[in-house]
Amino acid sequence: MSGVLALPLLVMVAVVGIENGGGAVAVELFSSKLMHRFSDELKADSVSRSRGEVARFPRKWSSEYYRRLLSSDLQRQKVKLGPQFDYLFPSQGSTTLSTGDDYGWLHYTWIDIGTPNVSFLVALDTGSDLLWVPCDCMQCAPLSASYYSNLGKDLSEYNPSDSNTSKVVPCSHHLCEGGSSCKSPKDPCPYRVNYDTADTSTSGLLIEDILHLASGGTAASKKFVRAPIMLGCGSKQSGIYLSGVAPDGLMGLGLGNISVPSFLSKAGFSRNSFSLCLKEDTGRIFFGDQGIPSQHTTPFLPFDDINAYIVGVETSCVESYCLEKTNFKALVDSGTSFTFLPDAVYQKLAGEFDRQINATKFSFEGDQWQYCYKFSSEELPKTPSLSLKFSANNSFVVINPVFAIYGSQGAVGFCLAIQPTNGDIGTIGQNFFIGYRMVFDRENMKLGWSHSNCEDLTDEKGMPMTPSGSASPKPLPTTQQQSKPNGRAVAPAEAGRAPSKSTATSVFLVPGQFYISEMMLIFWPAAYIFLAFYC
Repeated sequence: MSGVLALPLLVMVAVVGIENGGGAVAVELFSSKLMHRFSDELKADSVSRSRGEVARFPRKWSSEYYRRLLSSDLQRQKVKLGPQFDYLFPSQGSTTLSTGDDYGWLHYTWIDIGTPNVSFLVALDTGSDLLWVPCDCMQCAPLSASYYSNLGKDLSEYNPSDSNTSKVVPCSHHLCEGGSSCKSPKDPCPYRVNYDTADTSTSGLLIEDILHLASGGTAASKKFVRAPIMLGCGSKQSGIYLSGVAPDGLMGLGLGNISVPSFLSKAGFSRNSFSLCLKEDTGRIFFGDQGIPSQHTTPFLPFDDINAYIVGVETSCVESYCLEKTNFKALVDSGTSFTFLPDAVYQKLAGEFDRQINATKFSFEGDQWQYCYKFSSEELPKTPSLSLKFSANNSFVVINPVFAIYGSQGAVGFCLAIQPTNGDIGTIGQNFFIGYRMVFDRENMKLGWSHSNCEDLTDEKGMPMTPSGSASPKPLPTTQQQSKPNGRAVAPAEAGRAPSKSTATSVFLVPGQFYISEMMLIFWPAAYIFLAFYC
């Protein structure tokens, strides 16, 4: 109930006790005071809890006051009616792309913003909240196709004045966190997001505009949706965002109120959930997907002041042997290319893996991975399976915990694709997603997973109710992704931490494989064709 009464109410509850010795019944009254959401008492309490930072309360009886109340009522009505669509995806399709070192090996998708619509190739990041794109650029990555070896057209720059559905977010908006620097409540709301990746940030102004989406079905029955969202007009980027990672923007998929999944669910377009199904070079994203009945699940956990997808691993196993004292908490983050374990857990898990594998340990020149092995034959030897066990004995079995290294004469070895971190919280990165349909069920605050090759998740077929057979893809490592200078990393784009220039002898990627060579990076032709098709 929204209500407009500003006076505190007193609720009294009568509790009937047992009969006493004289036959009378003892009755006790308990009371609790209810406060209006915009009351002075609640405002004072909010100031106290936020250590002096005044929360954005509208002036009583103002137009903003009534607008906020009505907005809440309308959202509640949409929730009561249920979501308008079972699932949604970007209007250009649900497909995600991972196209190589030009883009930091992350997964991207094409989205359309504004009226008329403009296309952007944005990185997908579950470790942050804000959707931002290059806009009114003062310091942005190059957008010319000539700068990237596998792009068929120039990337876009957003201009709010070119969209007749764009609106500047004022400093008085309740989602404006940069309001303290505003001179007037009517000023445009500034934003700045600092990422854990060293010296990486985006800043600019917050804008409201339309995100173009589609619902499933054939071409004739497909419905297109214009969803109002909030995005960052990113006029100034720094760090890895200037060297090839997310040059055309990033879609934060986190738990914050400013993320795209939050806007879609609050507006009643879809359920408060989404899924990512990733393969080596392609994948799928669906908003509203809550997975299948048979999927494994584990709850998201609170952790300090971090509002993120944190899960609790109870034990880590190599084959059937589960190691003692290998419990830890981890951020589930598609914006981190690799998986990082707290150092103590990493040493036990990697040590047991090394003990069980029938291969000779070897160090490749220019390589930073600690557990690498040399081939004794042309075939990859059987590698011990790795699994993470969660509550209720739910196991997450890593599809492929290693990657193969190739030289000019063919396969030369392989490495365990996990790294240690000095922090007390790990990161389950993109390489562990491979081969799974990962469901971020925000409505029930749990992570779900089921085997999938992503071929059964299509725009036309809709969401299957049974899992597909699991594929056996390989992760996508590169030496440029191995450095982790800060203890715990909250992405995005772990891939961009190391310098973009290769050493003379480097490990170069062809999807699922590596070549040690002094030549330039060779991209798999299919990846080029795939991206060009969507351009």
